Amino acid sequence: MTSFCIHEAMRTPRHEDVANGLRAKAAALFESGEISMRQYVSVFGGHALHHLTRRDGIFLDMESGADASALARTYSRAKYGSIGDIHYLAAQIVEHLSRELDCTGSHWARLFNEADANGDSVAMMTTGWRNVPSTANVLYDIVVDSINVKLAHLGLPTIINVKLPRIAPPCENYASLSKEERERVNLVQDHVIPAENFYRWAAVHVIFGDDVLITGSTADKVFDGSMRNGAKSFQAIYPVAFDPSLALADAAIEERLNEVDITGKLDATLAALLGAPGYTPILRTLRLVFSGANRSAFADFLPRVPSACWLRLYVAALGNEFLRQDDCRPSLSMLRAWLTETGHLSHDGMVIAR
Repeated sequence: MTSFCIHEAMRTPRHEDVANGLRAKAAALFESGEISMRQYVSVFGGHALHHLTRRDGIFLDMESGADASALARTYSRAKYGSIGDIHYLAAQIVEHLSRELDCTGSHWARLFNEADANGDSVAMMTTGWRNVPSTANVLYDIVVDSINVKLAHLGLPTIINVKLPRIAPPCENYASLSKEERERVNLVQDHVIPAENFYRWAAVHVIFGDDVLITGSTADKVFDGSMRNGAKSFQAIYPVAFDPSLALADAAIEERLNEVDITGKLDATLAALLGAPGYTPILRTLRLVFSGANRSAFADFLPRVPSACWLRLYVAALGNEFLRQDDCRPSLSMLRAWLTETGHLSHDGMVIAR
């Protein structure tokens, strides 16, 4: 594919371009300085509020070169369910979309006005879930509820919030996988994307929302499936997109971003996060808390978290089949005994109604 063809594909991507390696080709153009970071993110309709890179162990804003450590810490806490930090990121996206909708010539204003003129629908899809949400699921629930008020006041179609299910339990260590490993996982374990029937009765514009663009494997799969099955258009939006010259060479950079503030230990920062009012169990947090790597510290950590939160975590973990995982079962057994002693579970392991 020539440089001209790549640019043309970036302007009008087809679902075949995923298999043809458009993402990697665009990354090569970025590394050679032929396209900007914003243009790279725009592959398959992407938009990101912040572009980050990492140098000498510090996260930096790619445009200004400014220290982005504060944003990285916010992102890290949000990834483990800090509701205040999730609301902060959601507010940034809502503010961005609201500002764009007020600008009649903007991309987002054109999208919704076209949908209105043609009687089309607009659907938001986020990462697939199986009983327990990811940060992206919680984040875009907030975004959709808020921006739909704006859209309704403007007389434009509101966004349909579509939940993508997972059938198989999610991959345990996705953030540490390479690009190739992620692609293999996405083929068999990831989102169940709506098929032709979803698009049969009305034209549907798809917006995919995720918390970060790292390798693009997840978004590209949703783009491919959506456009292949009949979506009229596809957009993706992220609070953060990461430098592809680093991300595609070492996708595990995502794990370093995730652990800026939440280090993987059962410590005071995690206890405060779990004990905050409104905390919602997040899949990533379940893996951290019940991991065999933290088992020796688990018993001492139990009293540092409110029992009501422990009950929510326990129910969420069992609903996502953590009890089948050898790595998690011992800590869950300890928690069951503790919740039984504190009167939250009956002796046969059922939740006691309060």
